[in-house]
Amino acid sequence: MYRLISGLAVSLLLAGCGGGDGGSDFSKTTTDAQRTCPQNMECGFLSVPKDYSNLNDGNIDVYYGVRRANIPSQRLGILVFNFGGPGASAVNGAGSMAANRLPNDILNRFDIVGMDPRGAGRSEYAKELTQCAENGNCDNEYATFSQYVGSNSVVKDLDQLRQKFGDDYLNFIGYSYGTRLGSLYAQQFPEHVRAIVLDSSMPPNAENYLQLRLGNTKGYDTVANYRLENTSRMSKFETVVDTINASSYYVDTKNKTFSKYESDSTLNRLVSRQSYNEWAPISDGLFKFLKDDDATDLQTALSQPISRMSENFSSSYSRSDALFGAVICTDELSPISTNEVLRSDFMKESKLFGHYQYEQNASLCADWPNSRDSVANIENMEQKLAGQRILIIGGQYDPATPYAWTESMRQQFGNLASLITVNNYVDHGFSFDGNTCIDNPTTQYLLNPEIPVGNINCDGSIQTKSAMYSSGIASEDDIHPAKRVRGF
Repeated sequence: MYRLISGLAVSLLLAGCGGGDGGSDFSKTTTDAQRTCPQNMECGFLSVPKDYSNLNDGNIDVYYGVRRANIPSQRLGILVFNFGGPGASAVNGAGSMAANRLPNDILNRFDIVGMDPRGAGRSEYAKELTQCAENGNCDNEYATFSQYVGSNSVVKDLDQLRQKFGDDYLNFIGYSYGTRLGSLYAQQFPEHVRAIVLDSSMPPNAENYLQLRLGNTKGYDTVANYRLENTSRMSKFETVVDTINASSYYVDTKNKTFSKYESDSTLNRLVSRQSYNEWAPISDGLFKFLKDDDATDLQTALSQPISRMSENFSSSYSRSDALFGAVICTDELSPISTNEVLRSDFMKESKLFGHYQYEQNASLCADWPNSRDSVANIENMEQKLAGQRILIIGGQYDPATPYAWTESMRQQFGNLASLITVNNYVDHGFSFDGNTCIDNPTTQYLLNPEIPVGNINCDGSIQTKSAMYSSGIASEDDIHPAKRVRGF
């Protein structure tokens, strides 16, 4: 049985929390489509081929929502959002972006569109995945339709959406896993690309889940080095973690026992995103522990409730986890076996996080028994596109999608890509979150993609909209949708 992601492993995987599906049932009627639609959007279902390699196999329905351009006479086309996962719905998120975040220059000239990928929100297979996730076993569902929810199918659905709106070209903003969709669209439909923003990139050439997790583990080390500030703290924490991995606990000079659960919680919060304020409350206690070998203050801090807004594990979260496994394993280009997982060396990537990552996240797709629809590597895109420019955004200390992945994606688009690098900020998903250094050139690019943005460095420590939300100034619904997504 393929396990669903749970417990502390979920927190390390989080690109956010929240992001409900919208709607309590999965009816495909026009009335129900509009009933669950954001107030600022019109919603409906798009009929698409179930299997693009066998058009005789019938059609399925995917759910979408659109907020029409303010000035139809100046309309540039649809601007489609995907907020990551895989597993996240997009209709509500797109409505939230239009209501709270996008500048008038964008709202005036684009139809803002969200499309729930297959298995997400109200689209096909979401009902089945919700039910099996609640039961804790989706093996039968995976065997039946997992090959139809992979990224290749979703990318083709995006092109069907483009055609529905009568546009020759697609404008797309993908966050995290959404960058896989955006880059695949550019690869498969280069002649229909107008503007694509890839924010917090997935790697362009990771061929299986094991490679993704090894890269993630190395990225955590980058974040830990930044936050711990000096090598002596890093070295001491590695010693503590090594001891716990060997004996399940560590005893400090005060004869206090520091447990594996406390260690895992500390690792989790060490690489948590700044917008949820989980790191600051434990930082002083951890620094004291690493300096004086006294865990008292850290244990006290860990025992306090996390200030993050409600992280309840509802059916939509379980469904998201189930879809995560189906898509990631279906997408694999080079399948892995359990023996390959056993031979993997996570400790080479990080002495601090290697054991935990191996234990929690290494084996999800090993010996996957179901059909695949493997995605191709993204490479040599400068030769495949006809001069269309791409905007890539990445955080130097992004804990979910390491900056090394952004650099790899940038390399594959060559001179057609502009790169915005976000420094001094441990977070994920950056555009249209209130930092004008990022938002202004992103807006400029979407309006005039033929004009190069250039390579820009932005200080992410400037207060952003999401940074205010951890202190309770606004509701969870106002947090950037890309920060409320489980997975990548």
